[in-house]
Amino acid sequence: MVKNEKVAAALVFLLTLLLIMGCSPGQEGTEGEPKGEIYEFSLAHFQPATHPVETVLIQGWIEAIEEATDGRVQITSFPGETLLPGTEIYEGVVDGAADIGHSAYAYTRGCFPVMESFLVPGIPYSNAMVADRVAMAGIEKLEPGELQEVKHLFTFSTGRGDLLMQQPLKELEDLSGVEIGVTAGQFAEAVRLLGATGSVFTMPEHYEVISRGMTQGVLAPMEVLRSFRIAEVTGYVTQTPFLYNQLLFMVMNQEKWDALPPDLQRTIEEVTGDYYEEVVAGFYDRLNEEVLDWIEEEGLDLEIITLSEEEAERWKDRLDPILEEHKTYLEEKGLPGEDIMETVLELADEYNQLYGNR
Repeated sequence: MVKNEKVAAALVFLLTLLLIMGCSPGQEGTEGEPKGEIYEFSLAHFQPATHPVETVLIQGWIEAIEEATDGRVQITSFPGETLLPGTEIYEGVVDGAADIGHSAYAYTRGCFPVMESFLVPGIPYSNAMVADRVAMAGIEKLEPGELQEVKHLFTFSTGRGDLLMQQPLKELEDLSGVEIGVTAGQFAEAVRLLGATGSVFTMPEHYEVISRGMTQGVLAPMEVLRSFRIAEVTGYVTQTPFLYNQLLFMVMNQEKWDALPPDLQRTIEEVTGDYYEEVVAGFYDRLNEEVLDWIEEEGLDLEIITLSEEEAERWKDRLDPILEEHKTYLEEKGLPGEDIMETVLELADEYNQLYGNR
């Protein structure tokens, strides 16, 4: 009897242990289910649901993270400003209204004085790859205080922008009295120096304001002709690689990041670093190339204007004051304007040499 009682007690103990193991966090219940606690995050951004930044870049990044974490980190994207307006996304991430956010630094002028230094018109970026590398290297070197209240995941660029217009702009005199839509104050100042007037709107607003005659076009990368339907309301493109660069961020609420276990933090950082190299860097170069093919395939009546070297120099000479104005702007905010701009220009020169012929 004693022996049977001992056997029975042992069996009860083993069954109890198995039940406890089956229900405890960190174990896999059925095949395919995540191991360990699941962390769910929202991602707010302004790009349309059909834009490749959403369908390719963001969704690909989400999938890579979910796969690498065995499903323990799950991210739901909210495109098209469905969670937060583009101008409120950064603060929304800081405040916790969204866990992760993607938007443009320039949408909230004054909040990112160091990052705005990479957007100053007149700084040459041969393509998006160059601008991407410059921004990431600059963040590592300058460690902007404005990014310290979030977990910075990555920054990338639209690269060069052009004047997408309802009328041809072939020389400086053609800009006189023209109303041009821009996405940030720096670009409004630039077109003003060129003789036009700049009106600031977020990218999703430009189709409507052009349609209503509030502006005659927009300063933006070529890819918006398709993704934001700007080709429907314009007919001319004046190429201005020296005039525009838009930087886009991907950041995460710091408290949500800190709450992640160290192993998941390491995994996310590793995956994000690899994904940046493989997909994000130069992403907009591919989009801009694809839109040229699309224009040809669709048979669009769109005239592309290339300025002569002499004419381009006339335009660039008009932009010279902006650089000095930005240095003063930085210094008024207690920042070393000369050092910051010297760093930006040195990095631009370095990466133009490395990636400018892509």
